[in-house]
Amino acid sequence: MKRITNTILILSILLASSIALAKEPKPTLETDWLDTEIGSKGSVLGAVVVDVEKATDSVTIIEIKMPIDNPEAFDDIEVIDKKTLQPIKQKEKAKWIKYDDDGATGLRLRVKKTDFEFRVRLIDND
Repeated sequence: MKRITNTILILSILLASSIALAKEPKPTLETDWLDTEIGSKGSVLGAVVVDVEKATDSVTIIEIKMPIDNPEAFDDIEVIDKKTLQPIKQKEKAKWIKYDDDGATGLRLRVKKTDFEFRVRLIDND
């Protein structure tokens, strides 16, 4: 009986540990709040909005220069709306771009929203 109790106790501890590990937050980087205006700059990562284009009445294309050395390390990119603090639906997956003039890294976003404040969340799932 004591052996069964010890086994149940050990299994309970292992289960609790695995649940705690599963709930750990994913490593992320976030920009400061940015506007959908050329020149909007955040102080957190130094991201700068370099181009904004309204593709349609409800879709905005935004290009942001970001000082990120290894963009391939990030598995997911979310655009967070400042008003709702929720991810904004992206029309297509965000694309990393390289600027020829200075070799800087940038990000091209196509989001289903116009005239808003946002932040970019870079998520590393590893």
